[in-house]
Amino acid sequence: MKQISIYILAIVFLSATLIGLSYNVKIPDGAREMQIYSKAQPPIEQCDGVDTMTNFNIYHYSCEVVGIKDKKLDNTLGVAYIYPKDKTSVAILLDRFSVDVVFSQELDCGVTYYGRSRVGQKSVNIDNEKINIQIVSNKDNIIVGFPLIMGSY
Repeated sequence: MKQISIYILAIVFLSATLIGLSYNVKIPDGAREMQIYSKAQPPIEQCDGVDTMTNFNIYHYSCEVVGIKDKKLDNTLGVAYIYPKDKTSVAILLDRFSVDVVFSQELDCGVTYYGRSRVGQKSVNIDNEKINIQIVSNKDNIIVGFPLIMGSY
């Protein structure tokens, strides 16, 4: 009996390892969409749409919780959250993500902020500054990207 129990536990463990453990990632409160930038589809669940790019794809998710294999999105190129502009402001998001703005740019479509946040783990160097968050405020939305927004805005 003991051997059968060990055998069943071994099968369950190996199955979980081969299939990959799934974690629930919650889209931040107020965000209407999460975009994951990846070379291969990171989540297990079906995504709402895929933008095929040259070196990576953008996977769109609008459900509140997404089941993925990579809990901290460590194996992805980045992630972005889209907030409706009529529900929040740049100031609120700068505060929520504890952002120190390094510089900003005025663009035709709106304003872009580049900075450092305790929330973002990956970073890129821009003008010899480590940047791990980009926030774009356009006509309809505020997009928060870690470390950068890799799609159009």
